[in-house]
Amino acid sequence: MTVNVGDKYSKSDAPDIVWTVSRIMESNFPLPHVVLVEEGRPARQITLSVPALAIKSMYTKLETQ
Repeated sequence: MTVNVGDKYSKSDAPDIVWTVSRIMESNFPLPHVVLVEEGRPARQITLSVPALAIKSMYTKLETQ
């Protein structure tokens, strides 16, 4: 799975909240991780592994315009 800074995702349990990849961390982790920032609330961030984003029952990649 390829993830890039600027990619947008939503969680299946909160589809109205859009999360944007702000940073990709590949060192110091056995798996690459990303930092997601909630659109409109830059202080709200979450960090998760790239494989977690691939779980379609949890996250949906949104089309960028």
